[in-house]
Amino acid sequence: MKRTPLMISAVMASSLAVMASATAAEAASRPAIAKSILNHRGISLATTHDSGRSDKANAKQNIKDTAAGRKAKRSHYGTAPGGSVTLNKNMLNAMLKLNTAKRFTFKVTEVAGGSHSRGSKHYAGRAFDVGTVNGKRVSTSGPGRDNARKFMRACRSYGAVLVLGPGDSGHSTHVHCQW
Repeated sequence: MKRTPLMISAVMASSLAVMASATAAEAASRPAIAKSILNHRGISLATTHDSGRSDKANAKQNIKDTAAGRKAKRSHYGTAPGGSVTLNKNMLNAMLKLNTAKRFTFKVTEVAGGSHSRGSKHYAGRAFDVGTVNGKRVSTSGPGRDNARKFMRACRSYGAVLVLGPGDSGHSTHVHCQW
């Protein structure tokens, strides 16, 4: 088939439209990404901590604060330093894409709140934890483990620099994704 200038132009325009769409998603503001996270039914956000504590630094409130253009609060108990932090944009983009592009449904149990190990990247706004993937609690066996492993690979594909889960010390019931 002979390629005409019109055909080449159509292919180029189509390619540019796809690139522009991807670039627009990357260029979205933190508040816009956080609003999208709040609006996606496949992403559930915890309103209490796994420890049973309740404060204004839970996962849902962290995303609500970010959607409103505010910093996310950190808990102030255990090793948690208190204060607030700006959530990492790459982390937020990945959280959204794990649902919209990879089609995972999941429950975020912690973002910047909760009590973690000293120096945890949660406190820097660069990590989130997930306790349920595709309707199954993260666990060391069966579908909970299998879903967790797939989710962990997907986190890495979106640039996570540290991903922990079943098989890693202290992570038998949740996945930790860190940017």
